Amino acid sequence: MRNVFKVLAAAALVIILMVALHGTERIRASSSDTTVALYDSAEIGVISEVLNLSLEKGINRVQLEDLAGLNVGEITVRPLDSGVQFLGLYSSESSENMYDSNVGSDVEVKTASGDVIKGKFLGLKDGRLVIQGEDGLYAVNPNELVYFKASKMEKKGGVYALFSAPENGRYAVEVTYRVSGMGWKSRYKLYLGEKKAHLLGYIIVKNPTSKEYRDAKVVLVSGDVQFYRPYSPRYVYALAVAAEKSQGYQGEPVKVEAFHVYPLGPMDIRAASTMMMPYISTEVDVKRQYLYESWSYDRTANVYESISFRADRVLPAGVVEIYRETGGGDLLIGESHIEHTPKGDVVRIGIGKDYDLKGSTKVLDYEHGDGWAKYRIRVTIENFGDESKTVIVRHYKYGGKLISSSVSPSEETAQYLEFILTVPAGSSRSVTFEYEINW
Repeated sequence: MRNVFKVLAAAALVIILMVALHGTERIRASSSDTTVALYDSAEIGVISEVLNLSLEKGINRVQLEDLAGLNVGEITVRPLDSGVQFLGLYSSESSENMYDSNVGSDVEVKTASGDVIKGKFLGLKDGRLVIQGEDGLYAVNPNELVYFKASKMEKKGGVYALFSAPENGRYAVEVTYRVSGMGWKSRYKLYLGEKKAHLLGYIIVKNPTSKEYRDAKVVLVSGDVQFYRPYSPRYVYALAVAAEKSQGYQGEPVKVEAFHVYPLGPMDIRAASTMMMPYISTEVDVKRQYLYESWSYDRTANVYESISFRADRVLPAGVVEIYRETGGGDLLIGESHIEHTPKGDVVRIGIGKDYDLKGSTKVLDYEHGDGWAKYRIRVTIENFGDESKTVIVRHYKYGGKLISSSVSPSEETAQYLEFILTVPAGSSRSVTFEYEINW
């Protein structure tokens, strides 16, 4: 067990003040600025609310009504005025203080010297907080905390925060928390003509909670976001808006760090609702081809008749409905899924099996070590029909670098390789290639 010794005078009063102030007149927090970040890689919303608090000199108890009843995974309270100090959170209808109510929960604490400790909170022993970290037990003096962040909160009653103010006045405080179940996704409709197609794209925003966000600044985040270190929604929104203005046009996603963001601007997100909004309407040139998709494992699968077009903008991953334009109206002929597609990349969508063609992938060799893996793959296409057919072989290598191939690739991106094989009737053709992945 390791002891961590730090100094923070005001924090020493936290536990006593939680009891002493329980009967005092409370202050209700009102939100003046709300930003909502929604992610397509996980059903989670990150909410940032700036509260303008009227505080009296000394210790104040503030009711955070927006946190009551929500499935909150993490709460961060950050004063935006340097004179205000945040002392802690607790639930009003529980006799437990913020420590007792979080025994057994995942917590994060920071000490005055800058040490950050994460782990399971085991409770108080000999006046110290006992936390089971990844590398052992920690015993932390509660008088020496900068903050105590709980991964789950009591929902029995109202949630309250304690602040210390240097004098009477109004102070800005940012409260950031996560809400499970919220999120967004894309959905597309592709209407096929003879040589062109009309692509419609929609944004679907889901809020299954009982909380309504009025006039919130909404930003949609597309990409594999690491949630152990989430960006502030206000920070992401501000970057996106600034980048959008500098580009001189709207409606396109903005690259922020390693992901794309769509600043929707102020809007209402209603409680227990699903909203669909159009955001893409464009004509694309389409090609009809045969497609076999391959991955880094042994498989035998069908070859699909496919259509392809080049994306003239970033397309987030989503389901696409495919319609054929007929004289009697639009006929639904299939449904597929497209991966996240960069601007300028080719989108290929299978629309039906060709039973005369069969494809197979064989892993000939596989080596791996610390931070690398090497694959040697052979893909074979068999044609059981009575006419020659040209097939596109798309192999997903996910960042791998091509080392060699028996047929030159027709296209190579960071995510996949493509080869064109012309297969005579009653015959087969193969391509063998080798690539390495590093991480």
